[in-house]
Amino acid sequence: MADFRRVLKQAGLDGYLTVSYLEQRYLSGIDLYEGEAAFLITPRKGYCLTKRLIASKMKPSSAFLKTEVVPYGGMLDGALAKIQKLGLKHVVFDPAAIDLERGQKLLKAGLCKTASLIGEMRIAKYQDEVAKIRKACQIAWHSFEEVKPQIKTGMTEEDVRILMALAMHKRGADSIPFNIVCFGENTADAHHTPSKTRKLKAEDAVLMDFGCFYEGYTSDMTRSWWHGKKEPAEYTKIWNLVDQARKAGIKALRAGVSTGVVDAAARNVIEKAGYGKEFYHTTGHGIGLQPHDRPTLGTGGSDVLEENHVVTIEPGIYFDGRWGIRLEDSFLVTKNGSKKLTQK
Repeated sequence: MADFRRVLKQAGLDGYLTVSYLEQRYLSGIDLYEGEAAFLITPRKGYCLTKRLIASKMKPSSAFLKTEVVPYGGMLDGALAKIQKLGLKHVVFDPAAIDLERGQKLLKAGLCKTASLIGEMRIAKYQDEVAKIRKACQIAWHSFEEVKPQIKTGMTEEDVRILMALAMHKRGADSIPFNIVCFGENTADAHHTPSKTRKLKAEDAVLMDFGCFYEGYTSDMTRSWWHGKKEPAEYTKIWNLVDQARKAGIKALRAGVSTGVVDAAARNVIEKAGYGKEFYHTTGHGIGLQPHDRPTLGTGGSDVLEENHVVTIEPGIYFDGRWGIRLEDSFLVTKNGSKKLTQK
């Protein structure tokens, strides 16, 4: 919060108004639902305008955020009244973090639109944020180690999904934002919904893509393998190719490099082998308060990676109707390279 107030001061702004639960989580460390509060942040102080039901929930942030109770449904009006009472002249909001109707209301009240101030701040992580992401990654890693040996022929995708969810919750996950389990032809569907009827065959491809939230921060990890003793030579070949692309992307990952360069490092390996059309998504993305966040590591990306960005590397090759392979880990970007977070 103190850093954000300094940003406002340096920009010559009187205040910033947000009703986004994501931005509020970032500023206060407290999980709120959309519409439960309005935050008004000035260079000197922060205010939370909320209903009485939520006021006690805000106590942990009382040292830097003053909570004021307003009538139910009147959070935005309460914030606007506070702006008027404090005599604030140049207050801004992010139009991308609010719905059109409320955005128009703020404009009519004299507020101005601004580029994503908090969105930019969220890309580089503080040490406590990195620690939470690392813990979320550890939870996912250990859960996978527990569940993989339990996966047997005849189980459904949904059976395995439940095992993974239970394993992550058991280790301290707050919630499971995504938990993809695919068998056979379904592994060619990048974001497949686990089936309650598709059973694992004696010889089958498997792909699992999963993550969990820990104290508001997420992990992201994907593994692919052949279930059975007769792994096809083609599957082995493609798995090794995807792994080579993954390693190339990791090697290119460091502060000062553009996201497009990292994407190209991984993508070139696959394209040179003749499978460019089968790799149809980005090489990676940021993670943090959201499973898919900035920056995006895609073709031609011009965003420059900085120290303490946290991103995934996840190349994949998919053959529609047959099988697909994706390998994904999460990394902390450092000055001279990266640190793998998807590990013990």
